[in-house]
Amino acid sequence: MQRKSGLRDRLVSLLELPGDAMLDVARIILVGDMELVVENHRGLVAFTPNRVALTTPEGLLAIDGEELKIAAISPEQVILLGKIRGVAYAPPGGEGA
Repeated sequence: MQRKSGLRDRLVSLLELPGDAMLDVARIILVGDMELVVENHRGLVAFTPNRVALTTPEGLLAIDGEELKIAAISPEQVILLGKIRGVAYAPPGGEGA
């Protein structure tokens, strides 16, 4: 598996592509403290007005805030609106987020 990952890394570098274009990673875009877009997620784990948890290739992503709402959800991305207070990762199989 390490060899496959190394080949992808070299290809991305050689072609001067953004790292997330070919790598299996989530892209997180935070607009101020009011909007969060997560691309390349693996699914919604939990949702309350104060906390949203998503599975990503890197592990569990937890978003804390106030009056959180899911503005849009698709297999490619999730758009959250509300007062974003924090974003944290927990590695796969780990605790913490």
